[in-house]
Amino acid sequence: MTLLPLTEKVSSAMTSVLVGFVVVGLLVQTCLAQTHYDIPRTSAKPAINGEIDAQEWADAMSIKIAVETEPGENVPAEVATEGLVMEDGENLYVAFIAEDPRPEQIRAFYRDRDLLWDDDWVAVILDTFNDERRAFEFYVNPLGVQADDIFDDVNQRRDEAWDAIWDSAGRIADSGYFVEMAIPLKQLRFSPRDGPQTWGLNLLRYYPRDRETNLSVVPVDRNISCYLCQISKADGFSDSEPGINVVAIPTLVAASSETRNPTDGEWLGGDPDLQSSFDLRWGITQDTYLNATVNPDFSQVEADVAQLDINQTFSLFFPERRTFFLDGADYFDTFRNLVYTRNIANPEYGTKITGKNGPHTFGLLTANDENTSFIIPQSLSSRIATLADEKSDVAIARYRLDILQNSTVGALITNREGSGYSNRVSSLDGTLRPTEQDTIYLQAMHSASEYPQQIQNAYSHAAVLSDNSLVVEYQHNDRNWDLRFGHYDWGKDFRADLGFINRVDYIYQVATIGHTWWWGGESFFNRIRFAADYDRTEDQSGLLLEEETEFFLNMNGPLQSSLSGLFGGSKTYWNGQYFDEQFNNIDLSFSPTPNLQLGIGVRVEDVVDFANTRLGHSRRLRPEIRYQFGRHLQLDLQHTTQNFDVEGGRLFTAKLTNFRTTYQFNNRSFLRIIVQQDDRERNQDLYTFPVQSQNRELTSQLLYSYRVNAATRFFLGYSDAGFQDDSQDNVYRTSRTFFAKFSYAWQP
Repeated sequence: MTLLPLTEKVSSAMTSVLVGFVVVGLLVQTCLAQTHYDIPRTSAKPAINGEIDAQEWADAMSIKIAVETEPGENVPAEVATEGLVMEDGENLYVAFIAEDPRPEQIRAFYRDRDLLWDDDWVAVILDTFNDERRAFEFYVNPLGVQADDIFDDVNQRRDEAWDAIWDSAGRIADSGYFVEMAIPLKQLRFSPRDGPQTWGLNLLRYYPRDRETNLSVVPVDRNISCYLCQISKADGFSDSEPGINVVAIPTLVAASSETRNPTDGEWLGGDPDLQSSFDLRWGITQDTYLNATVNPDFSQVEADVAQLDINQTFSLFFPERRTFFLDGADYFDTFRNLVYTRNIANPEYGTKITGKNGPHTFGLLTANDENTSFIIPQSLSSRIATLADEKSDVAIARYRLDILQNSTVGALITNREGSGYSNRVSSLDGTLRPTEQDTIYLQAMHSASEYPQQIQNAYSHAAVLSDNSLVVEYQHNDRNWDLRFGHYDWGKDFRADLGFINRVDYIYQVATIGHTWWWGGESFFNRIRFAADYDRTEDQSGLLLEEETEFFLNMNGPLQSSLSGLFGGSKTYWNGQYFDEQFNNIDLSFSPTPNLQLGIGVRVEDVVDFANTRLGHSRRLRPEIRYQFGRHLQLDLQHTTQNFDVEGGRLFTAKLTNFRTTYQFNNRSFLRIIVQQDDRERNQDLYTFPVQSQNRELTSQLLYSYRVNAATRFFLGYSDAGFQDDSQDNVYRTSRTFFAKFSYAWQP
C-alpha cells in the first residue's frame, strides 16, 4: 500500500506554511527555566495503605505544592501540601500530605475508578519522554479512588479511557488527608538509556470548596499555551529493571438472551452463550509495545448514555470502550478524527504495535471485521451503511516526527478492504507552534473508495469515489485574548470509513475572537470570557449552506458555579430553501453543598424542521441533579424535554430521561441501576408523511461489579428493552439478557 498523491493545491499549501513556520520557529525562545529535582533511590518498599510511615518514606524527596494557579494567578496556596517522591528501579512511589484546616469539608466519596473529578484529589504528572508533548497523569482522591489518563499537549486532548494497573490508598485524618501511590515502571513508556532518566514532573492538588482551586508545584504562565513545557524536570531511575513487561488478559462472558415479537408474544432464545476473548500487551522495550487480541472484548457491559437525536441529520458519536483499541490509541491521533475504532464493530483478531524512539512516534494496527459498517456523509446529512454479512480487513499506519519546540509533523494511512469494497485514506498533518501563544494546525487528506452494488443501489452512490480535503486552523491563546481562524475544505467524494467524518462536500471558514477577564478567589467572579464568532459554509459548487454569527459568554463564580451562554443566528439552507434561524442557549451548574450538584440547560431557538422543510420554534429544557447520600450512595438524574412548534401547533414533544443510582460498597465494588426512557409524541396532522403518534423506548439495567485492578474485574448483570407505539397500549418488552463477565490481568 503506497501513500496516495495529494493535489497540487494541498501540497503547495502545506509546503508554504511549513517553510514559513521553520523560519519563524528558529527564532523562538525556549520556555522559562524549570526547577530540577533528583529522585532518590530506596531499597525499602512502602506499604500502600494510606498510613504514611516516617521510616518507610525516609528516603523520599520532599516537594511543596505551594502555588495556587487558579482562581488565583500563581499566588501562595492557602493550604499546605507536601509531596514525597522516590523510586526503587521498578516502581515510582509518591505520597501526599494534604493539610486542611476544615477537614469536615473534604469532598471524598467512594466511586468506581475514573469518576473522582468532583472530589478533592491529588495527582502526579509524568512526561516520561521529556518531549513536552505527552504525559501520563495519575489521580487519587482522599479515599484512595484512582483515575488516570494520557494528556496530549500537541492536540490539547486527554484520553481518559486509558487505564493503567497501579496501587493507591487514601485516608482522611483530623488534619487533612494522606494518599500513597505505587506506579510500576512497566505501566509507563519511556526511552531506555544508560544512566538516569530525565522526565517532566509536576504534583497537583485540587481543592474544591466555594471555588474550584488548583494547586501546583510550579507556577503556570497563562501567556504560554503549552502546559508540559512549564513543569519541573526530574532525574532518576538509573539502571532501572522493570522486569518482564507482559500483561495477558483472558476474558470470559456468559449470557442468556431472549427476544420476542409483539405479533405472537412468545419469548425465543434463552440458551446459554459462552464466549471468550484474549488480549496481550507486551512491552518489547519500554518505548515500544505490541498488543494482540482474539475476539477482542466484544461485550459492552454498561449502556451508552442515550442522546436525543430527533430533528438531527448527522450521525452521533459514542466513545470506544474495548481494551485492545484503547491502549495506545493516542498514537493514532490527528487533528481531524480519521481513526474511530468503533467502526471496527466485530473483529475476530487484531494486532497493534506502537512506540516512540527519540523524535519518532509510530503506530501500526491490523484487524478484521465480521460486520462492515461505515458512515456515508453528505453536505447536510449522514447515514450509517452496513454491508450485510460482508467481512473486511483493516490496516492503519501512523508516523509522527517531533520538530523544533513542541511541534510535530506526521502522516497517517488507513485502509479497509472487503469483497467489492475498499476505502483508503492518506493524510499529512502538522501541529506547529511558532511562538508560545500561537499554534497552526494543518491536515491534508486524500481518499480513494470503491463500493459494491448494494451500497450503490441503497444510497444512490457511485461505484468509485476519490477526492481531497484540507484543514488549516490558526489559534492564538494568551492570558486575555484568544483568536481562531479556520479553513476547512472537505471534498464531495472524500470518504474516511475508519474515521468519524460525518460531513463532506463543504467549505467552512470561521473567525473567532475572545477576551477573558481574570480575578482571584476574593472576587465574585473568577473568570469571564466573551467571544464573537462568524462562520460561512458553502458546498463545493459554491451554494451557500449557512452563514452564522455567534456570541459566547462563559463565567465562573461562587459555589463552584459555571455559566455558559451561546446566542446568535444564521441563514440556513435546507431542501432548496433558506431559513433565518435564531438560537439562545444557557447552561448553568453549581454545587451548593459537597454532596449536591445541580445543573440546568435552556435552549430556545427558531430552527429548521428538517423532516418537513419549514421553520419551527423549539424550546429545550435539560435539568440535572446529582446527590450523594453519605460516602457510598449516589443518585444521578438527567432529563431533557423538547417542545417543537410549527405553524398550526405543536409538531412534537420529545422527552429523554436517564436515571442512574450507584451504591459503591468500597473502592472495588458497586451495584448500579440504570433506567433510560426516550419518549416522543407527534401531531400526525402536521407531518407531510405518515408517522406514529407516539414512540417510547425503555431500557433498564442492573449491574454488579467487583474490581481488583483496572483489568481484573467481575460483572454480573441483567438488562432489558421495550417499546411502545400506536400498536401498543403499554411498553412492550422485546428483549432481556442475563450476563456475567470475568477478565483477569496476568502479569509474570
